[in-house]
Amino acid sequence: MNKLSKILSFVSISLLIMTNASAQDWNVTADQKAMTLGVAFTEDIQDAGNGIYNKSCKMCHGEVFVAPSNERALPLAPNLGATDWQAANTDGEIFAKITNGKGGMPPFSGSLSEDERWKVVAFIRANYDAYVPPASGNAAAAPKVEKFKGTIKDVEAIYNDAAQSFTVRVIAVDDNGHPAKAKGVKVDLFVKRYFGNMALIEGQRTDENGEVNVDATGLKANLDGNVEIIARTNDKAFAKEETVTIGYPEKWENPIEGRHMWGTSARTPLWLLISYLTVTLGTLGVIGWAVFQLLRIYNLRER
Repeated sequence: MNKLSKILSFVSISLLIMTNASAQDWNVTADQKAMTLGVAFTEDIQDAGNGIYNKSCKMCHGEVFVAPSNERALPLAPNLGATDWQAANTDGEIFAKITNGKGGMPPFSGSLSEDERWKVVAFIRANYDAYVPPASGNAAAAPKVEKFKGTIKDVEAIYNDAAQSFTVRVIAVDDNGHPAKAKGVKVDLFVKRYFGNMALIEGQRTDENGEVNVDATGLKANLDGNVEIIARTNDKAFAKEETVTIGYPEKWENPIEGRHMWGTSARTPLWLLISYLTVTLGTLGVIGWAVFQLLRIYNLRER
């Protein structure tokens, strides 16, 4: 009976906690809802917000991508590119939620400045085609970047050993099937590492030639002089993984080489070797003598 009452108590407390959690509100005030975007809605601001999002929000919310509705069920954080979620929240509401947090989402008022939080809002709004930025104040409307009209076929990364840089190129064709320069396409370039991928660029737009030049000065290769890279369009529709030889392999240095007393026996002073051997042999001799005496005592007892 006592065990049953404990189980019932545990279930009741769990239900109470879940009920309270589901009943929590964001507590966004009317004044906060009425706030409009606090930064200019420009490409540079959106890209800056993308970088902040990747560092502070992506670990929970994942990629932001346009979708009719959010398909992630609790406890997963929602996709902030869902059209229904975007339509249901004002700029001020998104900003307030980032600022104050709720439940498992921490408040970012202490870790991100007000300007950084507004930049994240601008990045989120860039994934909402129906969004119309304010026409006055700090968030003066800026023309949206014209999207590439052709068809993307592939993406590649070419390494220039002399310049120590990569060229990420988007391969595309126009409406007539002729090769075209894919200007304004966002691309990423990662280097594969043991504990995750290291970003060289994320969300950078291609130039008039459909390319992005990426500085790779100081990039470390493996012992064979190779690095594994991932070049992709920012929406992950096209990606290529390949191994690239960068021409200056990492030189592994044995930490015990060099001038170290305890490095190798060849570098150990003769007096130290003799002392070590004397102490070791002496210790073994004492242990052997003790074992011999114990055996003698045991034999005497047996007699």
